[in-house]
Amino acid sequence: MVYTDADGAIKGAIEKPSDSGTTYLQWATATSIKRKPLPGSSTWGDVTEIADNLTGTDWHTMKQVGGANYIANGSKLALVGYDDSWTNEALDIIPGRLIKTIIERNGRAVSGTYPAGYPNKGVNGAIDCEYPLVQIGDDGNLFFANFTDSMPVKRFPGGGRVNPGGVANEVDQIEIFDWVFGADSWVDRQSLGNMSIWGVFDADSGKNGLYYYGRKNKEQPFTMNLEYALDVDEIGAVVNIDGTTIASYKDGDDFGVKAVDSTAKAQGTWEGLEYRTPIKKAEQITKFDRVEVFMDELPVGCSVYFYYQKNKSGDWVQAYTADGNQAFTSTGGKKAVFRIGAEMDIYEPRIIMTPSGNTTPEIFRIITYFE
Repeated sequence: MVYTDADGAIKGAIEKPSDSGTTYLQWATATSIKRKPLPGSSTWGDVTEIADNLTGTDWHTMKQVGGANYIANGSKLALVGYDDSWTNEALDIIPGRLIKTIIERNGRAVSGTYPAGYPNKGVNGAIDCEYPLVQIGDDGNLFFANFTDSMPVKRFPGGGRVNPGGVANEVDQIEIFDWVFGADSWVDRQSLGNMSIWGVFDADSGKNGLYYYGRKNKEQPFTMNLEYALDVDEIGAVVNIDGTTIASYKDGDDFGVKAVDSTAKAQGTWEGLEYRTPIKKAEQITKFDRVEVFMDELPVGCSVYFYYQKNKSGDWVQAYTADGNQAFTSTGGKKAVFRIGAEMDIYEPRIIMTPSGNTTPEIFRIITYFE
């Protein structure tokens, strides 16, 4: 079913409960906000307009907080209450800033803004996972959003940015609530199992797609991984539904939705950090001899390739196996040896893992030898 709003582009949408017992899908165009009961009519003949006095702006991002729908409305927050009441100016922020993102935290709405006239210089997207994070600007920088720290946390390797709806938790399992007697609703909640997902676009070629950042176990380090490469013009919304990650996208004149396929693996690439050779007593360039790649038993039809980059040249050089082959393909093999034989001061490794159906190589560690 495709619904086209006669008032133009939809700039925000949310699912919202009501004290009447009905759950609505609410959305906004440039100046109008509308709703449809769920599931309601299959022909969408039950769409009604709530109001037509929103400020015409690029973003009407929405977030349901405590049963109310908070709506980005230029320099103000609009609000559809739990009792279905309406105001287009529930909050007026400082002049010169426009609201782009809204998240829920501790029963409150937290807004991210950008300077008027510079839409990519402010907060593009936000998420509360193990740590509250925001993505700011168009160069891929992640910052803490805890109102305390001000340093960047991480940067997407190819730069880029996200849309307000292009951020999600891999698991958003709300099971813990805190309520103070006399309050109208809960005042705090905890979402469990939070690995953040970022739909990054406008990055360097080959660096766009769905990034995961965080950890799944307290004993593990925080890591960033381009989990699903997706070189498209724009990634709109990202959600995780019952364990399946879904993303909307725009590529040229094509629009669509992609979902992760749990029955097939994609080719994987692992890149190591720069390794700078130790200082020697005599001036001598280090010669890298070979690398050993240890893995689980290689599944049938799978293969492992090894590349290296020397002295930050930007070019990846393929290393051949000890037998002179481009790839290690020995079914059941647990160790591959690749020859390097090159002098360099700065060394960066890259492993490419080619799957077969839903099986893939599983790398444990690599050891590099040099003279």
